[in-house]
Amino acid sequence: MRVSRAMTEPVLEMRGIRKAFPGVVALDAVDLTLYPGDVHMLLGENGAGKSTLMKVLSGAYRKDAGEIRVKGGAVEIGGPRDALALGIRVIYQELNLVPQLSVAENIFLGAMPARGGLVDWTTLHRNTSQLLSDLGLSLDPRVRVSRLGLAQRQMVEIAKALAPGDTSILVMDEPTSALTSREVTQLFALVERLASRGVAIVYITHRLDEVFRIGHRITVLRDGRHIATRSIDEVTVTELVRLMANRDLTDHFPKVPVPRGPELLRVEHLSRRGVLSDITFSVHAGEIVGVAGLLGAGRTELARAVFGADSVDDGTIAVEGRPVHFRGPADAIACGIGLLPEDRKADGLVAGLTTARNIALPHGKRLARFGVLRRGSESAMAKRMSADLRVKATPKQIVRLLSGGNQQKVVLGKWLAGDVRIFVFDEPTRGIDVGSKVEIYQLMNRLTARGAGILMISSELPELLGMSDRILVMHRGRIQADLDRAQATEERVLSAALGLAPALSDARARSGVEGA
Repeated sequence: MRVSRAMTEPVLEMRGIRKAFPGVVALDAVDLTLYPGDVHMLLGENGAGKSTLMKVLSGAYRKDAGEIRVKGGAVEIGGPRDALALGIRVIYQELNLVPQLSVAENIFLGAMPARGGLVDWTTLHRNTSQLLSDLGLSLDPRVRVSRLGLAQRQMVEIAKALAPGDTSILVMDEPTSALTSREVTQLFALVERLASRGVAIVYITHRLDEVFRIGHRITVLRDGRHIATRSIDEVTVTELVRLMANRDLTDHFPKVPVPRGPELLRVEHLSRRGVLSDITFSVHAGEIVGVAGLLGAGRTELARAVFGADSVDDGTIAVEGRPVHFRGPADAIACGIGLLPEDRKADGLVAGLTTARNIALPHGKRLARFGVLRRGSESAMAKRMSADLRVKATPKQIVRLLSGGNQQKVVLGKWLAGDVRIFVFDEPTRGIDVGSKVEIYQLMNRLTARGAGILMISSELPELLGMSDRILVMHRGRIQADLDRAQATEERVLSAALGLAPALSDARARSGVEGA
């Protein structure tokens, strides 16, 4: 639906919005205008101010200056209740559902119909069915959310946001970051239905293909400032990247091959009941080994097993030719292995601690003298890593207040500050903008040039094909194919991921990892 601006008044106008935190101006005179039925793509690098602007709109933050107008009238949004009363709903990247409750209970949580002091289950299920039907969704209101797939949970979150009725503005923050292509298609169909009903949608994404697939207009922020607002028909991918990064990124995958060095990691016949089966591969110095596969193929489970986070039933791991047995992550870290986990907030960071403390956490013994942490040692380490990785934060800033890309860089920084030579990257660029992705790819080049080895798990095929020296393709807990850079094509990787290519024999697995 393309909205005619001449015939439609804005549903939202944010003018000159300013928001500052100690030492940081997050928003500086930012403008945003939405129209009914608008699918408005909000773009910018991590730290550009997208999330802060939406938190001002949702009432999570109070603006320091500027004006907000909803349906033509000036409003003050002092908190989330004010935003809800104005018809503003926000769906965050981390879903806020209660897995133990049903679809209906989640959607109407806090507002369930009652009769005689008890929940009116018949009315609850009828209202839920009607809402889901209106949205074109076929979900059982009685089923527990814990039994739903991620895409279905996303739909429940949208229905929950729309349940109170009179929703005129819907904000969606990276809604497809963990969805398959089929699930993404389903979500986009729902977005189009909502837009056709006049709901104005703010859609935050780092995937530029999505911008051109469903977007009507774009607004680009950079360093907390409004850079441009354009119709989607007026911009190209190259121009969008330049607007976001203020530089041309001619090579999205700046792979720099280096000579392969000695073997750093060898995994043989690794198995974990129901998850991994007879996994054999190696990683050499100077090498990036990609790991492809569909959701549920066992990629993250492999990363956790290599890092000692999960126990295994069978198989061996050797580091630089020496057999090792990991009782936990501390043993893996002591052997020079670092993990950048898939869920950085849950597994990679302590959200309530500062940037400096997070980076220094694995290095307490080295920074301490006679068991006492030396004054300023954490900050000095953090400043060095922050400068190297271009982290937009001070050492004293709390990590949970940083953007997703800067949080990712903090996780990387804590390993780069130590003696890690084997890096396990699980979805290293998920939820990160184009400019920050290139920075991480360049960091990978620097690591391999220094003799490190990288095991990189990714759901983005172009990323795997662009940066890997070899690609291991997993299917149902097994390595289905081992392809070198020259052999790897999108068709071959997808075929193996679907289980259509012949599985590797033990002999091929043993010889292939040596000779690939």
